Amino acid sequence: MENTVSQIMVTKSDGRIVSFDPNKIIRVLRKVGAEEQAISLILQQTYKILYKSNPKKKIYKSVFENLKRMDKSIAGRYNLKNAIFALGPSGFPFEKYVGSLFIAEGYSVKTGVSVSGQCLEHEVDVIAENLSELNMMECKFHSTNKIYCSIQHSLYVRARFWDIENSWKEENVDSSKMFFGWLVTNTRFSTDAITYGTCSNLKMMSWDFPLNYGLRDRIDKLGLHPITAIVSLLKKEKQKLLDMGVVLCKGLNTDILKSLGIDESRIPDIMKESANLCRKNKYNTD
Repeated sequence: MENTVSQIMVTKSDGRIVSFDPNKIIRVLRKVGAEEQAISLILQQTYKILYKSNPKKKIYKSVFENLKRMDKSIAGRYNLKNAIFALGPSGFPFEKYVGSLFIAEGYSVKTGVSVSGQCLEHEVDVIAENLSELNMMECKFHSTNKIYCSIQHSLYVRARFWDIENSWKEENVDSSKMFFGWLVTNTRFSTDAITYGTCSNLKMMSWDFPLNYGLRDRIDKLGLHPITAIVSLLKKEKQKLLDMGVVLCKGLNTDILKSLGIDESRIPDIMKESANLCRKNKYNTD
C-alpha cells in the first residue's frame, strides 16, 4: 500500500503537484478529535476517490462529508478555516470575533474605535486592554486562502500604530502599561511581512502564526468556534445570525433559533453540536 500511495499525485490550490501524504490527514483528524476507527474509515474512503493529479479540494471535501456523517461537531472543527471565511464579506464579524478571543483571555475589548494619533485620526478595528497592556489591532479579513498579507500591510500598519503610540505616550507619561500594535489576518503573512513585523515589534497573528498560538490554535484551545462552524445550520440561517450580531457558538440559544423560524425538531441537534464545539479541544495540545 505504501508504494501505491506514494505514487498518487495531488494538485494543490496553487497548481503545484505533490505526492499524496495520508499522514497529513491523520494528523489533522487527530487534532480535531476524531477517533482512530473513524480515521481509518475516512482514509479508506479517501483512497477510493484518489486518481492521478487529483485536486486537493476534492480530498478535503470527501473527508469533510465523511466526518459530517460520523460527528458533526468534529466536522465543524475540521472545517474551521472555511467557517472563518464565511464570516465575510464585510469583515466586521471577523473583527468582533477577534475581539471575543481576547475577551476570553481576560481583556476589556472595544471594536471600531476612532483614535487620535500625532498626525492623523485613525479607525482602529479592535482595542484590547488589561492592567498591563494596551493592544490596538488592524484586522485584515480575506475571503479566500489565495490572498495573504504582504510586506506592504506590515509597513502600513506599523506606521499607523507608531503614530497612535507616540500620541498615547504623550498623554500617558506616567503609565506603566505596554503599548502594542497588531496586524491580524485569517489567512497568512508573507515571509517579508513576518520578518519586518518581528523586527519592528509589531504583534502579528494569522491562521497559523505564531507557531502553536495562531488563530486556529487559539480558537481550539479556548473553545470559541464561530457560528458558521455549525454544520447543522443552513447558510442563510448562519447569515441571519451574523446579521443579528451572533458570532460565537456560545452565544446561541433556543430562543434565538426559534426567532429565525427554525423547525423545533432541528433545534436539539443544533444546540448539541454547538455545545460540543464550545468545549475546549482536549486533543489540541500542541
